[in-house]
Amino acid sequence: MAYSMTGYGRQRALAGGKDISFEIKSVNSRYLDLNIKLSRLYNPLEERIKQLVSSRISRGKVDVYLSVTNTEGDGTTLALNKDYLEAYLALMARIKEDYGVAGEVSLDMISMKNDVFTVTRADEDMEAVWALIAPVAEAALDEFCAMRKAEGAKLVADIKQHAAETATLRSTIKELAPASVQSANQKMIARIRELLEGANPDEGRLITECAIFADKADINEELARLESHFAQLEAFLAETGPIGRKLDFLVQEINREVNTIGSKSSDVNIARAVVAAKSEIEKIREQIQNIE
Repeated sequence: MAYSMTGYGRQRALAGGKDISFEIKSVNSRYLDLNIKLSRLYNPLEERIKQLVSSRISRGKVDVYLSVTNTEGDGTTLALNKDYLEAYLALMARIKEDYGVAGEVSLDMISMKNDVFTVTRADEDMEAVWALIAPVAEAALDEFCAMRKAEGAKLVADIKQHAAETATLRSTIKELAPASVQSANQKMIARIRELLEGANPDEGRLITECAIFADKADINEELARLESHFAQLEAFLAETGPIGRKLDFLVQEINREVNTIGSKSSDVNIARAVVAAKSEIEKIREQIQNIE
């Protein structure tokens, strides 16, 4: 089953006195580009989040947002820095006395001085916090992967439709090929005879050269390889792992064979079929860019 590289998942839970929100979204990317946004307090958990996400995703530009809010207090304490406060008050009194400055030090003035207070926050047990976050993250990833799977199924259906159209055009080209080669051969003989009118060419050599030309114009080998490529495409689409890169390479090979057919054949009907096939292949290529 193919997975799309586009997806979204979000879960939220209240657990252990914390409000936990885990959100993940992704778009197309050639490689896995993982960006995690979380509070500095929980930076020690970043590597675990990376490991969890990368165990479920192999390609895509992925953005992860983790929010953890304490609903029952975070153990923060506020203490008075007595040494700083006493030094501050003494200095204000000295300024007043030495320079004759009027006024009194108020509580509002003291509260504006951040250094008067010492803020202490209790260290959190990251193992315990991760035990709360992990189930929320897993649930968000399940939702995210379910969306990617559903989108992947739509992409596969569309690719198969365009592949079937291309295979039909290949069959059309195969039916036209023998008459095309024969016609090209006859035209070449007629043209050479016209150019050599009045001369006495070696008829055997003339036929041999035309046979060589006909062999170079033969497209049966390309048609056979196309048939094999279509079978391989079907097999890739049925695989369960990441298949985007393999599909991309295979479509390049399919396009190469079709281009070769177009360059070898001068038949108008085959040329039209080649143009139509290249259009279908381009549609397949566009959809493959969305597959993991």
